[in-house]
Amino acid sequence: MARERMHDFLLVRLQDTAQVLEDYFQQQERHLQTLTESVSLDPSSIRQLIRQHPHVAQLFVLNTNGTLLHPDPAAGLNEAERRFLDDFGDLLLHKELLRTTTADDEGAALPTSGWVVRFRGPGLNLLYCQRLPSGQLVGVLLQRARWIADLIAELPDTSDALTSDEDRPWEARIRLADSGGQPVYDWGPLEPDEGAAPLQELAPHYPLSSWRLQQFVDHEAFATLGSGAYLNLISILAATGLVLLLAGAWFYREYNRHVRQATQRVSFVNQVSHELKTPLTNIRMYAELLESDLEESGDDQAGTQRSHLKVIVEESQRLSRLIGNVLTFAQKQRGQISPHFRPAVVDEVIASVIERFEPAFRRRGLEVVLEGSAGSSVDVDVDALEQILGNLLSNVEKYASSGKCLEITSRQENDYTSIVISDDGPGIPARHRERIFRPFQRLSNHIADSPGTGIGLTIARQLARLHGGDLLLLPAKRGASFEIRLHTPKRESEAIV
Repeated sequence: MARERMHDFLLVRLQDTAQVLEDYFQQQERHLQTLTESVSLDPSSIRQLIRQHPHVAQLFVLNTNGTLLHPDPAAGLNEAERRFLDDFGDLLLHKELLRTTTADDEGAALPTSGWVVRFRGPGLNLLYCQRLPSGQLVGVLLQRARWIADLIAELPDTSDALTSDEDRPWEARIRLADSGGQPVYDWGPLEPDEGAAPLQELAPHYPLSSWRLQQFVDHEAFATLGSGAYLNLISILAATGLVLLLAGAWFYREYNRHVRQATQRVSFVNQVSHELKTPLTNIRMYAELLESDLEESGDDQAGTQRSHLKVIVEESQRLSRLIGNVLTFAQKQRGQISPHFRPAVVDEVIASVIERFEPAFRRRGLEVVLEGSAGSSVDVDVDALEQILGNLLSNVEKYASSGKCLEITSRQENDYTSIVISDDGPGIPARHRERIFRPFQRLSNHIADSPGTGIGLTIARQLARLHGGDLLLLPAKRGASFEIRLHTPKRESEAIV
């Protein structure tokens, strides 16, 4: 019974993973449906659309009679279009796609959109086809490397562990294998022997139905599962029954406390791993796309190249902030943080930080209004101030960009500088107003809800207090409003004046 329960648990875990894969392709299908419905049949417009969407490898259009409108073999083709026709010309020219998107042998209508799977080159290739109201068929070939990388980003971190319904940790590994049985991605601490058979296996939903999700566990540990249960149960009940009765409540409380602490640590590591993995993947993918653009396009593509470069720069800055937060948190735990003061103008520091976030804010339609009244030179730890501001503006970008407005005001009074950052986003519920400053605390612990490690506000408040001030969450009728208060004595030369 114990082994059967473990079999069922492993199957449920694979089904949950298969659902993650299915959700990803449903999201892609909605995006591609919108893309194909708005496509223009002009060849130059189609090529421009392909360049603007890095996940699209090629786009084709078939007429109602099966004639290939784009890419037209009789017209001038670029290198990418020629390679596309070499690989998929038989599929397009033999009218196979028309037969699968019109009607079956009994005349029943078939779906007018969906995925088409073909094996070419390195393996599985995915095409999305959509029949327009005009009767024409528009199809998109996805960039194989891109959709595989995006799919992997949706899966758990490589160190993710297996926990059964009895909260017993197991060394296990889940593998996503391609049609040839080759591993595409693995996660879990177990390193199975070469050629080891999976204990449980499941085929994902279409279009990955030729791939397999495989679950490996330690076979020796699995074989001993449940053995000696009766003898152990009787011995424990006879020897420790009275002790358990008297001390049960205490053990239960201590157990829950340790579980909560362990969960926080694991959640923190998983969040950091996920946060670091996503920008690194974007940096790598956009770098490859930029290299491809430089090789195949002319000077008229400078705008596209610049947009790719902006993404690389933004993600690099985001990664630097994440690493800086982790290092600062570790230094604070060891008591190694101390402020380093130097003369600076607070308003200039604020403007510099806003400039780094300006591309991301502009892309989200977020307007920044700065009313600076801290133009005097004062003694301030510039690095600490930049980190505090960076964490607060990063939260605005992630959680409050729907508000469309961000106001920042600064003022100096005696030896103190105050900076108020207010947004008109969804705000913070009253029951979470103090909890958000605790380490590893987030409004939601689900990675999919919102990115973050749960230490940004903790670090910001600690740095502010080390600077002789504090970070406060102010009452607000709409959105969230934070006040940074720092001890910033003026320079002696200006004080005398």
